[in-house]
Amino acid sequence: MKKSLIITIVCLLAINLGRAQDWSKYKSEDLAFLAYFPQEPTRTVQQVETVVGTLDMHMVMYTPTVEDANAVYSIIKSDYPESQFENADDSYNSSVLDGAVNGAVNNVNGKLVFDNKISLNGFPGRSVKIEMEGGFIYIRAYLVQNTMYISQVICYTDKDNNDSIARFLNSFDIIKVK
Repeated sequence: MKKSLIITIVCLLAINLGRAQDWSKYKSEDLAFLAYFPQEPTRTVQQVETVVGTLDMHMVMYTPTVEDANAVYSIIKSDYPESQFENADDSYNSSVLDGAVNGAVNNVNGKLVFDNKISLNGFPGRSVKIEMEGGFIYIRAYLVQNTMYISQVICYTDKDNNDSIARFLNSFDIIKVK
């Protein structure tokens, strides 16, 4: 009896552990990226006024409704006017990424914890951590010609550095669709 109870418990734990590890693959040909989310995300688009005109901000987001170490998992894609990048060099691209980082910090009245230069598939980017009230925002921003991709996770203060942050951010990839 004791042996079958232990076997049953082990089986139930294995099934639940397997479910916890199955993330949902999200691939979008028109947004040209893929990523793995804890569950199926929702997609929206908003028009945002900027100094270079109105931009479409495409957002793919998952907000957990059950207990999770993180409050939000999201990817944002915005296309800037091509004319803004006709003569873009590394310095110009870096200033665009600087603007994205500074905007993110200011939008949440946060404090920049780190800002590291990174790249993905040869495209420049930033890995950023922002401290804000009640938590942290982890961001990876990439500039692909005139397109900005931002993948981010918002975690609770007491859940900082949880495994799902890196799992989500590392799952993001730009896909070639042409």
